[in-house]
Amino acid sequence: MTLPTLFELSLLGVIVGRVVLFERHGADHRPYAALLAYLIAAAAGIAAILLLFGQLTPTDPFRLVLLAVLCAALLAVRGNVVELFRGREQEPDHPFIHLLRKTRWF
Repeated sequence: MTLPTLFELSLLGVIVGRVVLFERHGADHRPYAALLAYLIAAAAGIAAILLLFGQLTPTDPFRLVLLAVLCAALLAVRGNVVELFRGREQEPDHPFIHLLRKTRWF
């Protein structure tokens, strides 16, 4: 196993761990944000498993940079995926942010 592959596995592991271990601390449950967090964790976990078993294409530097940026962003917001898309407070909310902040499905 090469060093870039180990680096990619560690980035994927940190992404999965940070998203899965997110604590709401009494905040409202947001189903769409939870779904997005689930998709991020599942995609990163599946990519790690495929990489371990040699089913994923060899690591390239571009994918490593993207994973490193995503990993750093998730660590900065402590795993809160809604915070990844939050803009400045002066700007109007984007419809996607509105969707992620909803506390009900309908």
